Amino acid sequence: MLEYFHRLTPRERAIVVVALLVGFAIGLHALVIEPYQQRVAELRGEIEQQRADYDWMRSAIADMPAGEIGGNTVQIEGTLANFINQAVNRQGLSSQLSQMSPIGNDEIRMRYNAVDFNRLINFIALVNASGLQIKDLRISAADSPGRVDSSLIFVRR
Repeated sequence: MLEYFHRLTPRERAIVVVALLVGFAIGLHALVIEPYQQRVAELRGEIEQQRADYDWMRSAIADMPAGEIGGNTVQIEGTLANFINQAVNRQGLSSQLSQMSPIGNDEIRMRYNAVDFNRLINFIALVNASGLQIKDLRISAADSPGRVDSSLIFVRR
């Protein structure tokens, strides 16, 4: 290939070099610069959407009722596991509950798979109003929209 290049006239060599440089510049733009700019634009759009969601959530907090959920607070009678099990059944979440294990007498760990996010939040609010607080909460998106996988640890106050 180099031998072929040396046999070319100086004018032809210049044309080949310029063509290679132009091809390199077009390839660099198409394979590096353009995808980078598109990704930056996508990320900026995602950030704007997340900021809008955050602003909406902050405004929704002001509209939430203060005080107790459902009017009356439920006091925990019996074991913590029985109380949580009854609360799960009342909320209709037993089919999504994959694990519930007590940690001593005052804590309980729960794992949900593909649970409706709004129903999970209502459950957490109900249990919180009953005298338990969240020690650890991890939520991740599930495969279907509006569904999440979660891991919770509740502790008595």
